[in-house]
Amino acid sequence: MKTFLIRGVPNSVQMDGWWMSEPPRENTPKTGTTDQPFFPRIIALLALVVAGDALTWQAEPGLSLALFGMLVLLALWFLNGCKGWGGLMVYTLLALPLIELAQALSLAFFGLGLVLGASWIALGGWQGVSRWLTAALRFVLSAPGSVLSEITETAHRATSHRPETSLTSLYKSWLLPLGFGLVFASLLLSANPMMESWFASLSPANWISPEAVSRLLFWCGLAIVTLPFLTAPQMQERLKLGVSGPRLPAAPAMLNAGSVCRSLILFNALFAVQTLTDIAYLWGGVALPDGMTYATYAHRGAYPLLATALLAGVFALLARPFTEGSQGLRIALLAWVAQNVFLVLSSLLRLELYVAQYGLTHLRMAAAIWMIVVALGLALVIYQTLRNKPAGWLLGRAALLGLAALYIASLISFSATIARHNLGKEVVLDPVYVCALGPHALPAIIAFEKARGHRLCYSYKPEAHEITDWREWGFRDFRLQASLATLSKSEEATTWPTY
Repeated sequence: MKTFLIRGVPNSVQMDGWWMSEPPRENTPKTGTTDQPFFPRIIALLALVVAGDALTWQAEPGLSLALFGMLVLLALWFLNGCKGWGGLMVYTLLALPLIELAQALSLAFFGLGLVLGASWIALGGWQGVSRWLTAALRFVLSAPGSVLSEITETAHRATSHRPETSLTSLYKSWLLPLGFGLVFASLLLSANPMMESWFASLSPANWISPEAVSRLLFWCGLAIVTLPFLTAPQMQERLKLGVSGPRLPAAPAMLNAGSVCRSLILFNALFAVQTLTDIAYLWGGVALPDGMTYATYAHRGAYPLLATALLAGVFALLARPFTEGSQGLRIALLAWVAQNVFLVLSSLLRLELYVAQYGLTHLRMAAAIWMIVVALGLALVIYQTLRNKPAGWLLGRAALLGLAALYIASLISFSATIARHNLGKEVVLDPVYVCALGPHALPAIIAFEKARGHRLCYSYKPEAHEITDWREWGFRDFRLQASLATLSKSEEATTWPTY
């Protein structure tokens, strides 16, 4: 039997099958709610590079660096539709230590202010502490990717109007000729001295100075550092993702209700001995044993008791969940933490007794500050236990407490404080240590030398750095120069004895 074939499709069927055809695709760019115009970012980037060069090129960190950071966040603020002005306030607060004095701690606060301010602006306003801090962390982790994506987008825009010159086609078309061309050129240069001399005359080293190369690299570095802040609005959806509270690791098997109960009984008994001893000898005025001074007693106990309080805080954080079902364990935990607070206060008194005899040092000042922080942290543990707050509540506020302590410390001149104390009190004076404190100790040293009529620093005396460039201005150095200018006239009239 022959097969009957029908060639072609009737016109009516063709007309009825219109729904099977696919509509023509339009080459429209994909846009999102967080896409930003391309050219404003490029213009802002170029403007920031020019401003950064004028403010920070060949200048020590100081006022100019703080101003450049503000310009970066202002550019981000304008690109984001002038939303999130609170980020500018946060940056200003955290940039104050840099304006006070450029040091490692103030530079760290400067970087933290940039990140927190940028994340606030990118979110478009206040979104809560946890969401804000999470956005800042995500911004830091996404910064390298944002730079690469921006460079890729720039290259795509540069070649999108000519499809035949895409990066892939350029790679395939020019890799072979350029590769072999460089090999042949090197062989010909080595074989022809005339060509080698001509090439040497065209070398960039003859018409580009090393300073120009360094400055060009500096511009590239400014662009790379600045670009993530300008692309922050494009990461809004990623930065707005929620975050769960911090999770503590599972408690080990040895940490249970029974072990916590026995530990608290033992710890309270041990700490009671130390507490009664401090009450008797430090606060009650009982005479110490023969051969022991208050300075020795204070020096032996200050730092070990501080370490003990830190360990006690960690144990209290881990043991608190096991005390929720037992009122007795809860009271025992509160009593033990209260004893730790008292021991920290005793450590402060020990340190004060030691400093009163041997003077201040950087280490002793740092120890005093951290003793206060530890005492406040233990007070937070007591409040957390009484109010049944979660562990995340305590960890967040403890971190904020430590950050506040570092912020205040960055605004205090330790060297000037130590010099004023050691030279103004009757302590065992170490002239070498005082003279090595740095230029900010000069006003106290000069006042001491005028009062005693003889020099304190012979072989070495610190010199103040004179600010000749306004970009390097710092408030602490400004106050130092004002104090030295006041003392210079009276110092010139002083007649020093000869030795």
